[in-house]
Amino acid sequence: MHPVLFHIGSLPIRSYGLMVALAFAAGILLARRRAPARNVAPDTIIDMAFFVIIGSIIGARLTYIIVHWEHYVGDPLRAFKIWDGGLALYGGMILGVIAGLWFFKRRGISMWTGADITAPSLALGIGLGRIGCFLNGCCFGKHCELPWAVTFPPGSGAGAWFPGVALHPTQLYESASAFLVMIALLLLDRRRRFPGFLLWTFMLMLAVSRFIVDPLRFYEATSMVYQGETFSLTSNQLMGLCLAAISIVFLVVLSRQDRRHTDA
Repeated sequence: MHPVLFHIGSLPIRSYGLMVALAFAAGILLARRRAPARNVAPDTIIDMAFFVIIGSIIGARLTYIIVHWEHYVGDPLRAFKIWDGGLALYGGMILGVIAGLWFFKRRGISMWTGADITAPSLALGIGLGRIGCFLNGCCFGKHCELPWAVTFPPGSGAGAWFPGVALHPTQLYESASAFLVMIALLLLDRRRRFPGFLLWTFMLMLAVSRFIVDPLRFYEATSMVYQGETFSLTSNQLMGLCLAAISIVFLVVLSRQDRRHTDA
């Protein structure tokens, strides 16, 4: 684990921030490469990226602060220290997608066409971003006795909560699942699909994979919606269930609309 990769003078280059920046850059490059196949100029993706990046960071940070508000009541300025971690995946993704859809509509480009161009980039970005979480020692899992369990150093968030305890590397679980989702989307895109198919398939796959991994991840009590002896539900799982339901509705509605348009 390497929260700080190196220094430029006295400026620390943090692995979390670097991986998030790399995630955005890689996602933009992938979307630019895919844009011409849908008759969208590659430079349009560069213009869109500005709004998506701003929306993603604001959404991710606000969602995290709302869920963990008790950490910021006594020190409001701490909310601006995003380099220390504290970005909620769902919040960033949802507001980032909304910003992207708004941009495409404003440019006179079909929202769903633009969304399908960028959907694999979203999965790629999450995969790279979670590697940053692993290097930073945040978003860690519960106790694990499997061969690939990780014991984080004392200076990390995981090490502070569980010193000397082997934990599930849930960051890498989510990273691997995101890369698999990206590959699945690229394969599915080889055949004609109705506009919006890739975006909502991505949302559905993300919600399902996150729901599966979440029970292995450690959460503070404030992140629990329900906690019983045999069953628990985190705020992220609840959001995932809502996202999965919304995704299915959109997939059905857009499929029917496309079928009517094709038959007309």
